[in-house]
Amino acid sequence: MDVSKLQNILWDLTSDYENDISEILDTLISNIRMSNSAEIKNNSIKLEKIFVNSISNKYNPSNNKIMEKIKATDYFGENGYKKIEDLLNKDSYDIARTLLDLGTFIQKRTEFITLIQTTSDNLQKLNILPHSFEGDTFEVGLLMPKELTQNKIVNITKELNNWDKVFKTLKEVTTGSFDDTEINFVNNGSLEFFINNGHEIACCLAIILERTIKLYKNIIEIRIAKAKLKELGITTGEQKTIEKQEKDIVTNELDSIASDIIKEFTNKQIEQGRVNELKIAVKGHVTYIAKCIDNGMIIEINPPEIYEPDEVKETDTQEKKEEAKKLKESYNKTLTQIAIIQKSMDAVKTIDKTGVDIIKYLTEG
Repeated sequence: MDVSKLQNILWDLTSDYENDISEILDTLISNIRMSNSAEIKNNSIKLEKIFVNSISNKYNPSNNKIMEKIKATDYFGENGYKKIEDLLNKDSYDIARTLLDLGTFIQKRTEFITLIQTTSDNLQKLNILPHSFEGDTFEVGLLMPKELTQNKIVNITKELNNWDKVFKTLKEVTTGSFDDTEINFVNNGSLEFFINNGHEIACCLAIILERTIKLYKNIIEIRIAKAKLKELGITTGEQKTIEKQEKDIVTNELDSIASDIIKEFTNKQIEQGRVNELKIAVKGHVTYIAKCIDNGMIIEINPPEIYEPDEVKETDTQEKKEEAKKLKESYNKTLTQIAIIQKSMDAVKTIDKTGVDIIKYLTEG
């Protein structure tokens, strides 16, 4: 676990704690004692709203691993609310037991909040600041499972070299030039590599990830349906027909993803001959990314921290108004990009190592 990423989470959680639930929990206990069911429900709704709006619910896998390691999921986010909900439902007939369990939860949560606040303050005194970034930079994280690399340098190097090619190609597609990929951050204690990239590459990757994961889910559904049909006695010939359709779906979709990336993001200054070469390269990279997902690699994209610009005042000069307009346009553009990234990351959270091996059908890439 890297201490700067830990500090980032501690800052988030202590900020989250400004939505203090202690008063609501105390009121809930009072209402349980009085068997006031209407107010108990009202308290529960208020608690759910606070927990659902927790910043931790938007965390990507690398931060979730830290949350689980420090056991913060017991007290924050959707899992924190589930803990309370379970306590209310477990012994609903035994009011004394429910009150005791809630009291214990409140005590432990208060102790945990004190612990993370003290830890964060002490880390800050040691000049350890949160791992964060601003501006036009998106961070791509490559979380490699041990099963993929066996923790061997040769295997790790192979994967990183492949990703270097992915980033170079996408950068050339979007900007017309490329350079060697730099690792911005390595999470200690596990094989997690983080690379800074511009918004164009982040959006390219987000689209590839979302559509590839959707493809995996479609193939999984087809295979489930095929298994059911086999149980119903479909012939070998019909099974082969379904397998051919599955192959066509995979091939066509990977082609389509590559074509759409080229169509949407290619820099207009790149000559047509090079564009055709890049399309072939992108198709190979899309296939490689599909393989990474199938092998359990987690690819995450972390957006920058952005702040809404100040509102224009009537007394501002025309020059300042024009500058404020540009800042607002840039802010709105980044918000749109972040929404694209978030949609992709929501999809990433829904899939684990698949074992589907959709690329076994492909003869290239």
